[in-house]
Amino acid sequence: MDTVSPGDRIRGLISSARSSVEIIAPFIKVGTLRTILEAVPATVPVRCVTRWLPQEVASGVSDIETLDLLEQRGNAHLSLVDNLHAKLYIADSDCLAGSANVTYSGFGDSPDSNIEVLIATTAEDQGVAATLADIELHERPATRELADQLRAVVDYLGQAAHTTRLRATWFPRSRKPKPAFRRYQELYSTNIPRGLTTAERLTVEDIVGMNLAPGLAEREFDAAVRDRLEQIEPASALLAGTGDALLTFKDTYSFLSELDMDGYSEQDLWRAFIEWMAHFYPDRVMKQSITEIALRRAQHIH
Repeated sequence: MDTVSPGDRIRGLISSARSSVEIIAPFIKVGTLRTILEAVPATVPVRCVTRWLPQEVASGVSDIETLDLLEQRGNAHLSLVDNLHAKLYIADSDCLAGSANVTYSGFGDSPDSNIEVLIATTAEDQGVAATLADIELHERPATRELADQLRAVVDYLGQAAHTTRLRATWFPRSRKPKPAFRRYQELYSTNIPRGLTTAERLTVEDIVGMNLAPGLAEREFDAAVRDRLEQIEPASALLAGTGDALLTFKDTYSFLSELDMDGYSEQDLWRAFIEWMAHFYPDRVMKQSITEIALRRAQHIH
């Protein structure tokens, strides 16, 4: 039975590099990355690709300090891909592909290590090559400015610990989505406003709950919010059709009652949901005032 740990296999592969090393994983801890870099010949350039999402950094599964470590080494580059899930370790053209992140548990370096798989292949393999091409299309440099912005958000998360719990489905609580992009920009500045009203803070906490990457333009931000909304069951059902349809509080009550949002009634959540849907889908849904406020899916006449 093979008892070689994933980390030992990866470090062994990396140590054989003569022209290039690529380390690609969504979660990278600085201590584990250091053990890889120590195995890389000093003259070989290193390309590292990861993702920095605020709640993942705040929860400790990824380290912003990877940038510091790579800058100290020199001859190294760090880039980010927000939806990265692939784990690839490449020395020249040889590759290990699998499930192991650059963490102690992923590398088998801790008593409670994960069960991982690594498959030996090459960078020319059709699937690997396609993944690398996709990464190149979406990556952006991990800059010092971006690291500082993310640290500011992580600091904010530390002060609002109750917002850090990731939910399977994000759901808004604020009834004021209109200033959401402005609040997002403020959140990812190094001078996050502290004197917020309760309503303003709730909008910020809704944004934090979406776990968005820094640096999105307004169009990208709007698309990301719509993506989160479309993961909500009543929203996806309403948007799926092509004809006229009406969604009422009664239709969503069962779903809302299972959300486990302490301090927020089903009616509170319904009103917030209406506001976010109407704001981010102005051409597809509208608020309808009948005996109660509802959402209507309809084609607007231009």
